Amino acid sequence: MNLGRDWEYAKGVLPMGKGQGWVSCDEDIKQYVEQLVQQLKTILGDQLKGVYLHGSLAMGSYYCPKSDIDLIVVVAGKLDAERAKTVGVSIANQAADRPTTGNVELSVITGEVARTVPAPTPFEVHYSSEWHEKILQDEIFYSQEKIDADLPTHLTYVTQRGICLYGEPIADIFGHVKWECFLASVMDDLKWIVQDEHIVETPFYSVLNICRVFQLVRENNQQVHSKDEGGEWGLEHLPHEFHPLIQRALDIYRSSENVHAEQRRTGGKEWDKAALLAFRDYARVQLKDFI
Repeated sequence: MNLGRDWEYAKGVLPMGKGQGWVSCDEDIKQYVEQLVQQLKTILGDQLKGVYLHGSLAMGSYYCPKSDIDLIVVVAGKLDAERAKTVGVSIANQAADRPTTGNVELSVITGEVARTVPAPTPFEVHYSSEWHEKILQDEIFYSQEKIDADLPTHLTYVTQRGICLYGEPIADIFGHVKWECFLASVMDDLKWIVQDEHIVETPFYSVLNICRVFQLVRENNQQVHSKDEGGEWGLEHLPHEFHPLIQRALDIYRSSENVHAEQRRTGGKEWDKAALLAFRDYARVQLKDFI
């Protein structure tokens, strides 16, 4: 992994804490993503219908080195096991030379799944940090159907705020995700966040996601938000006693200070465990009807 650019951020050579979007992102990020798209075109050929960016880089809230690069890849039909494996290994190999600490999170789905968004939602290939070693160690059974509870969330972000990097326009590829399916996917993640002491393990991620869940259910306008936007909403609408914690989560999320991969969950900082658990308990009570 090349951490040179992250070191420059940490040393103050580059701007600190400025969220990036696709159009104006750093050139090495853009080149990396474009190379990945070219790689997918080479492997998949005519089967590739499109590559779509969603998440922080699409919404202008990409922060090095905290954020991942989120992609949905759509193919014409189901991939045979050998081609699916080739895609997975290729992405994993390229990820090893990415320009930032944050990784790629990518799912390959068929055009039919993109149009209909069945529940549960299947995928052909998935890549993320958690899957990296399993892919390289050949521990994935590509011939078996695999489902991902997060996909309705990702597909909603694609349809509302995504960017087409290659292929057919978003409106021509993706169908409408039922709002109740989107909320079920979001709440599945929230259940994990408020279970046990998971909020202590992933503090800024958990705090900002809790904020944007509150924003979703209280605004109730079927619009999706970034973690940035959720945190800012929390500072305006949630009880004042939680504002220092929310502000700390925003500050650490936005910081461009270099951290090693194993420090990404905490941002390499100490956190007030009691404050985190108090916010978890508040969310458990206030959002109990949704989880």
